[in-house]
Amino acid sequence: MKSAVVSSKRLIGFMIWQSITSTLIFIIYKTLIFLNSTTTTTLTTLIITLLTFQLSQFIFSLSLTILSSPNSIRPASPLQLLSSLFRLLLLSSSSDDDDDFIRKKVKLSLSFILFIAAASFSGFVAVLSLCLRRISDDDIDVARLGFKGFTIGLLYAVVFLWNNRWVLDFPIVQRAPFFSFKIGLPLAATRALKFSILSLVCSWLQTLLLDKKIQLIRGNHFADSIIFISASFIMFLCWELNYHLHRVLHTKRFKFAPLQGSAAAETNPSEPLLSALEESIDGTLLQYLAYLDLRLVCESNVDIWRRAAFFEETSETYKRVITVCLKPLEQLASKLGKLESSSHLSNQLLLPSTPNLDSNYSEPLNDIQSICLSHCFIVYHSVGTNNVVICVVIQIFTGVVKKVSR
Repeated sequence: MKSAVVSSKRLIGFMIWQSITSTLIFIIYKTLIFLNSTTTTTLTTLIITLLTFQLSQFIFSLSLTILSSPNSIRPASPLQLLSSLFRLLLLSSSSDDDDDFIRKKVKLSLSFILFIAAASFSGFVAVLSLCLRRISDDDIDVARLGFKGFTIGLLYAVVFLWNNRWVLDFPIVQRAPFFSFKIGLPLAATRALKFSILSLVCSWLQTLLLDKKIQLIRGNHFADSIIFISASFIMFLCWELNYHLHRVLHTKRFKFAPLQGSAAAETNPSEPLLSALEESIDGTLLQYLAYLDLRLVCESNVDIWRRAAFFEETSETYKRVITVCLKPLEQLASKLGKLESSSHLSNQLLLPSTPNLDSNYSEPLNDIQSICLSHCFIVYHSVGTNNVVICVVIQIFTGVVKKVSR
């Protein structure tokens, strides 16, 4: 199965479910506001504000999908961005591995910029759709209110990127999507509350800097602050739920296997999984899902017929599985070897007392997730002295890499 098919199905499911949850939260919020308000709002105004709120959630969710990746790499520096632009304009395209890696970093940097812009615009639209018509007509200032939403959206995006929350972590213990989503609800509400309090502080600071007449404690400004913090809480709650829902749906196990009892299951049931592992592009969601499926097949006794197919009589399937399992380790060793050869000359020019730790050495270790998922077959199915030695070496190596990458 192609990566585009798997990604498109999960993207469609994520967009549908995030629209349902955000609509329910919006309706509940507006209902509580109407019950405690003396003013009336027409049905047309309610529908318009709902559509604009859904637009903000759609833009945020789409930018989150574009940004998220299971491969943890650092974004490109401004110098790398300029050099890549220079190569694109003046030089011909190259298929070198280093150029491909730089392209990934440039693409990640552009995704960062897109996410910051999308979160800022989404905050602008969401705050207006939630707070508009709820603040008194005498004090309303749409531009200033939208600027507050823009600011808190920008702040959320910066904190989100700083904490590397865009990296998809695949849970080894796979639960049903409903229970995984339910477990994350308290954490999402807690984060939304923290961000809403921080947004209120930013709103007060903007009022101190921009307003000539300051009334932070008395009058309509106090009521407006209550409405603003409640609206920002609803916006951040929807964002956190969208993030958690995106993580649950995209890291859910996908079985690369034909239907049990079909002709393909009787002849070669391992071919879909092996094709996904061999043909998928490094660092894509399809590759990580394939490694996750391989690991769960090896660990559990649920799909015994799939695990037994790895040890067919000709041993061709076994050799292919071993090859794809050792591929991440070989790529890591190749990257470290290139870094060692490139920095050997520069390290000789340093004084003995000068620290010569290069931050580039830690970058290949960031993708430890693929190594942990890929070496599972060797760990669980080692036969013979040589394979046992390989198993022990890989376990020790991954343990050391985990400590170093932290």
